[in-house]
Amino acid sequence: MPSQRTPRGHSQYFCITATLCTLLALSGCSEDKEPAQVPPRVAFVEPLQRIDNGPEALRFPGVVESITSTQLAFQVPGRVERILVDEGEHVEKGQPVAKLDDTDYELQLRESEARLRQLEADLARKRALLAEGILAPAAVEPLQANVVAARVARDSAIRDVNHSTLEAPFDGVVARRLVEPDMVVATGTPVLVLQNNQHIEVTVDLPETAALSIPLNQTLQAVGELVIADLTLALEYKEHSTQPREGSRTYRLTLQGQPPEDYNLLPGMAMRVRLQRPPAPQDHAQPRFRLPINAVQTAPNGSHYLWLAVDGHAQRHDLQLERIEDDHAVVSGDLNNDMLVVVAGGSKLSEDQPIKAERRK
Repeated sequence: MPSQRTPRGHSQYFCITATLCTLLALSGCSEDKEPAQVPPRVAFVEPLQRIDNGPEALRFPGVVESITSTQLAFQVPGRVERILVDEGEHVEKGQPVAKLDDTDYELQLRESEARLRQLEADLARKRALLAEGILAPAAVEPLQANVVAARVARDSAIRDVNHSTLEAPFDGVVARRLVEPDMVVATGTPVLVLQNNQHIEVTVDLPETAALSIPLNQTLQAVGELVIADLTLALEYKEHSTQPREGSRTYRLTLQGQPPEDYNLLPGMAMRVRLQRPPAPQDHAQPRFRLPINAVQTAPNGSHYLWLAVDGHAQRHDLQLERIEDDHAVVSGDLNNDMLVVVAGGSKLSEDQPIKAERRK
């Protein structure tokens, strides 16, 4: 009967309606929910290192030396009476630094002066007799020769007296005392070592590659850094050897500079010398750079590229791989020193992928 079918129809209608509402509600929820955000991938980056077509600083160990280091010695023998200076003392040119006992030389001077006075008096008398015609010229000539010889002996005695006092030949510093008072020294025996510290020299042993690429002339720019103190010193080119040192393929470069006022810069002190190598001739269409080999990626067609960190995203950049040096690669291309290169994990990156650039510690 109709009254019995009506409730079952209504029941089916309500079930279908409830199901549709449930589906619509679920659909609405899925549309309102935002998709999950993928965090940026951490990428370790390093700046490019240019290796040519630009100035480059070369560093070498150096040694401080004195421009002039002289062993002072007496020009006459004798007993050392006094040493007038101490080690490390500054002296001026002409200042007495040591003295011999000059008693014997003073006696010789007195004797030579007395003999000279006697001969000059005899010569004056005989010249008067020669003028009166009493003596012949032949009687005067030997006496004239004796007077000349006596004057030479007198001058030699004065020289010996003067040389019994040793004087500094230039302004400098007493580096070392080699004898003590009361020692008897021969002519030429070293007594003191005197160094000229108004200027200093710094020597560097250059390997062949450096000697080939830097200007060995007055245009060379150099800076010395003292190893044991915070001291930087401008240096200038002085000279260089053209023959390698025995037992090595290095060439001696000598630089010079003004010593600082606040430091006792002494010979033998170690320095780090920085030499400026000028830009090399342009022999490449583009500059070359050095970077870790892990940063270089290889495409399926055999070309090479790298990933750059640009505004928080990965950006592919093509390059030319020139050669491999140990764990580094030498590359060229449209590159510059301001670029940050991804050096680890580049194989997992894609174009414009968000990344978080970090420097390696």
